[in-house]
Amino acid sequence: MTRSDPQAIERYLEDVEPAKRSLIEHYYARLVAQVPETQIGTSYAMAGHLHRGKGLMSVMATRAGLSIVPFSGQVSRALRDAHPDAGLDLSEKAGTVRITVDAPLSDELFDELVRLRVAEIEAKA
Repeated sequence: MTRSDPQAIERYLEDVEPAKRSLIEHYYARLVAQVPETQIGTSYAMAGHLHRGKGLMSVMATRAGLSIVPFSGQVSRALRDAHPDAGLDLSEKAGTVRITVDAPLSDELFDELVRLRVAEIEAKA
């Protein structure tokens, strides 16, 4: 289900429109700055970053915008509960945070989402 694949994100981004690609690359750069030991790979068939062999984060283009997937509904709900005024649009079951290029997730909230997911993975390790 989860596997290392150093080219997964690069291959995925080849067909993503420039504005969405730029935002995806921005988020991944922030993720790597926080957690430099991550690996690129796939989890649940989505290209993204892995931590300790678990899906850490995937950022995917959608028709309407982008989806930030922390592979944990608990993590995204915790972020929403900590920031009720942020107006986060979540997919309750999967924990996906839905955004648009015109209304992206702030860097601070993205960084917090990464920290929450890393903490969850570490706690289960």
